[in-house]
Amino acid sequence: MESLKIKVAVTGASGKMGCAIIKGLSQVADIEIVGAIDIQNIGKDAGELAGISFLGVQISDNIEQVIDEMKPDVVIDFTHKKAAQQNIPLVLKKGVAVVAGTTGLEETDLVEFDRLAKEHNTSMFLAPNFSLGAVIMMKFAREAGKYFDQSEIIEYHNDKKVDSPSGTAIATARNITNDYSTPEVKEENTVADYCRGGDFGGIRIHSVRLKSLVAHQEVLFAGTGELLTIRHDSYSRESFIPGILMAVRKVQMWQGLKVGLEEILNLDN
Repeated sequence: MESLKIKVAVTGASGKMGCAIIKGLSQVADIEIVGAIDIQNIGKDAGELAGISFLGVQISDNIEQVIDEMKPDVVIDFTHKKAAQQNIPLVLKKGVAVVAGTTGLEETDLVEFDRLAKEHNTSMFLAPNFSLGAVIMMKFAREAGKYFDQSEIIEYHNDKKVDSPSGTAIATARNITNDYSTPEVKEENTVADYCRGGDFGGIRIHSVRLKSLVAHQEVLFAGTGELLTIRHDSYSRESFIPGILMAVRKVQMWQGLKVGLEEILNLDN
């Protein structure tokens, strides 16, 4: 007897990350892509847009209709802040689990997502980075932060990435400082401040945005007469698929919101 498949709908389905998700998950035996949502390429086949064979799933701009008709178990959201702020509450209110990689969300958004998920007996998983190597890089940086009193972060992403610094850089800085509050933003910045990158909780973060880049980060720690560099590089969006797949398979195991791939990797055990 064939085991039940996890039915998945993807928002931002015609974007680069959306296409990579559809291509990667459509080849997994226990996953079925049943919906594809975007405001572009409406009516086109999601599989053909992703560079694979005809999938039989058309791009729709009506997420509510897709959920009502296709009844997905999980909705994957890799869009942008404003779209996620609209889509995720709608999905959770319908009792459908969410896996999200959208960055730039506010702490108030996360509190609301957690409340809605619990209220509607469902779950959500959010990660700033779904690469397994990036999560391990952050774990190593947290450990190094115990021994060095100076550190800076340089993160590199594609020039189409809207937010900066990246969610991964922010999570890394918080891990190093062990401070998860939101730092105050200075109202006035000098030219020197901008050249030195942004100050996030006492750690400078430098954001590079250039075409051809995917997702790269290095964390530098300075000691007396030495420099420790921890670096991670994602050369293709395929590097995020194993983490996304893990999240899709596990997200229905709890109620409420969990944040960070380490929450389901059990790295701290």
